[in-house]
Amino acid sequence: MNRPWFSFSNFKIVFGSVALAITLSGCQNAMDKYIDSYFERKGVEKVEQAIDKIVQKKREEARKQEEPSMEERMKHRVAVTTDGAPSRGPSDATVTIVEFSDFQCPFCKRVLPTVEEIMKEYQGKVRLAFRHNPLPFHPQALPAAKAASAANKQGKFWEMHDLLFNNQQELTDANFKKWAKQLKLNVAKFEKDEKDAATQKTIDTDSAFARANGASGTPSFFINGVLLVGAQPIERFKEVIDSLLKEKAQGGSAGAAAKEAAKPEEKKEAEKK
Repeated sequence: MNRPWFSFSNFKIVFGSVALAITLSGCQNAMDKYIDSYFERKGVEKVEQAIDKIVQKKREEARKQEEPSMEERMKHRVAVTTDGAPSRGPSDATVTIVEFSDFQCPFCKRVLPTVEEIMKEYQGKVRLAFRHNPLPFHPQALPAAKAASAANKQGKFWEMHDLLFNNQQELTDANFKKWAKQLKLNVAKFEKDEKDAATQKTIDTDSAFARANGASGTPSFFINGVLLVGAQPIERFKEVIDSLLKEKAQGGSAGAAAKEAAKPEEKKEAEKK
């Protein structure tokens, strides 16, 4: 059986040879020429694909070692409210996914097709709610969150959501106004709601909750309270959702975490007292 040309042993041999070439020549150019030659012989795309596979494998191994089992994760769910949050899907869905996102975050955009696929595959069983977590190092994330919140007050959150993500490099006040007109919003009300202190407060509340519950990075998802962080592949979402649906089928309360989450912030305050 033929062995794949790219393996850790080959990797060591190649770059060991590179190190030897540098030592013998004492010249940085030796390394450059050697690597260029190697990439030309093997093909840049094949090398990149092989390295990507190795990195993904190592990350998955590390995740499995560090991450609690599904059973443990199911035991330690976080009560997350969806009150006032824009949502899609049936209100009585067995599974509620609460997404904490940032409109300027490339990973939040990257995960959108996965979320759409989940909504299609589990149609009628899954509800998606959106909450804000604009990260401070994304200067246009907060203004974009305000624009989305203002659009939500006129029933056009998801339309604005799509425009913001589809034009992630063009998040400006002028464009927010242009898109509000495009969506046939009352622009004067839209701009007023953008500047409303209540809009800022809602966004701050969402961000504070995310930070306090292990979801400081974006995107982060609470699936009936089970935390999933990052632009994960669809299999990771399905792993959690299928476990929750199985629990429900066996007479468990897959939606308990979501239903008990009427006012989680108040619950925490009460526990402190």
